[in-house]
Amino acid sequence: MNRVFLVFSIIAILIFTSCGKDEDGRQYYWEQTKCSDPWGTGENDSNLDTTNALKDFLKDNSINILSINFDNNSTLDVRCESCGCGTGQRMLISVPELDEEKIENLGFLKV
Repeated sequence: MNRVFLVFSIIAILIFTSCGKDEDGRQYYWEQTKCSDPWGTGENDSNLDTTNALKDFLKDNSINILSINFDNNSTLDVRCESCGCGTGQRMLISVPELDEEKIENLGFLKV
């Protein structure tokens, strides 16, 4: 009985210690514009096209990406037609802690 408890205890410890905080990363966002985002996509591009362009852009800037998601919480004005107006979407990017300064230097904001 003690061996079974010991084995389960070791497994539990291994599982909990392997789930490090860095896997969650640090979350940042970018308010998508109609056509002035630095990776060259905008309101007429799909989220898949935007994701791929954003991945390439961040890779070119030596930033590791843990995840990219979208939400509809942008605060940019969507009623105007200029390039810098919003689409209504934000891109949510999770990066490792080591890349925080680099992504902030690109203009991403911490969630």
